Amino acid sequence: MSTAADGMITAGELAGRGPDPAGARRGRRRGQVNTGLVVGLVMTVTFLAIAALSLVWTPADPNAVAPADRLLPFGSPGHLIGTDALGRDIASALMIGARTSIVVAAGAALLGLVLGTVAGLTAASARPFVDETVMRGADILLSIPGVVFALVLAATVGAGVGSTVFALSVFFTPSFTRVVRAAALRVLGEDYVAAAQLYGRNRLFILARHVLPNIFSVLIVQFTLYFAVGILTEAGLSYLGVGVNRPDISWGMLLKEAQETVGVASPLAIWPGLAIVFAVLGLNLLGDGLRDVLDPRLRKRAS
Repeated sequence: MSTAADGMITAGELAGRGPDPAGARRGRRRGQVNTGLVVGLVMTVTFLAIAALSLVWTPADPNAVAPADRLLPFGSPGHLIGTDALGRDIASALMIGARTSIVVAAGAALLGLVLGTVAGLTAASARPFVDETVMRGADILLSIPGVVFALVLAATVGAGVGSTVFALSVFFTPSFTRVVRAAALRVLGEDYVAAAQLYGRNRLFILARHVLPNIFSVLIVQFTLYFAVGILTEAGLSYLGVGVNRPDISWGMLLKEAQETVGVASPLAIWPGLAIVFAVLGLNLLGDGLRDVLDPRLRKRAS
């Protein structure tokens, strides 16, 4: 005849089993630091700090020509990274280039974010005819390569910071529109939105009170990623001569100027290339890290 003790676990047996593995794994995950997010944040803050410093100080005038100091090597007195073929200070040019990259890339990403958010929310909340019209317009814009549009724009209104920002924003807007529409449709299908509609809340109230706060994390991540795309695209446009030109300075323009001395002074091309890689990699790591932290579906999957 069995007793109650037969179905019980003694204290010694419980101690012999050790800690709960699943609980231990959950505890370790809670204590883990998102390394990519931290590294990306440090790199991005460094990039932004250098650009901010260029507003008040640079080692020299990046446009000042000094033939006697042409092609000075790395570590030269007064020119830490050296000079270009006309004796202009490379470190100063890189600092100004960081500022230009922020103005162009962040400006284009922010403009694309605003326009894409308005278009995406309109498409998600309006009637099917409006939704279809907006999305087909976005598809048409997506079918036009951004570089081709920038070339046409530069040929008509001229190259420069303003035209580059406009060209990139036109290139970014349809992508933001599609992302915002998809995220908004997911939120509009929730029960609390249906409850708000039953209470007689109008469309603008629902979009401002329920939809926008719930897709804000998506907007932040997308802005960060398109910020990086903007830096890379602007560098390509300036390298082709349809982006930023002197007296403004950008990293792509420095690459274009350095191609004339490749083989004679190759580091002239290496420095702006490294700057582009550093900024784009930092922003991509930051965007991926923010997505992992802010996306509830990823958090649920990880747990």
